[in-house]
Amino acid sequence: MTASTPSEEPPPYSPPDPKMTYIIYPPQPPHYPGPPVIACQPGPNQPAFYQAQFMPSPSYPPNTIYMSGPPLGDEQPPLPKDYMVESLLVTIFCCLMSGLIALLYSYETRAALARGDMREAERASQKARLLVLFSLMFGVFVCVGWIIYVVISLCA
Repeated sequence: MTASTPSEEPPPYSPPDPKMTYIIYPPQPPHYPGPPVIACQPGPNQPAFYQAQFMPSPSYPPNTIYMSGPPLGDEQPPLPKDYMVESLLVTIFCCLMSGLIALLYSYETRAALARGDMREAERASQKARLLVLFSLMFGVFVCVGWIIYVVISLCA
């Protein structure tokens, strides 16, 4: 009998005994949403685990169609617009600073839509829309002011 010392190497890893799988991996509880997983003793022609097949009871009507989405009669609200093209155009042609901020909010709208956060997407879409409109009005104001300045300076 030898005493183990800390300098010895640990024994090599050995996988668990297949006969003990029902202890290591117990069957799923009844509240599991999918079909139950049943553990059994593996035999020569029997796998260690198998999923029970879904067999509808006779109370189900034949040719039943199961839908995972909302009913067809319910109208889904439209997705908020991201204003990416508009914010890019006003950034180039009208006002650089507010256009860049509008670009950030339109990207934030796309990211919120991608992760499914409709409230955040709607909020970011409204901010992008307001900034696009502000940039457009500022650009129009500057252009009209410049035209008036040029006309006055040429006439004077």
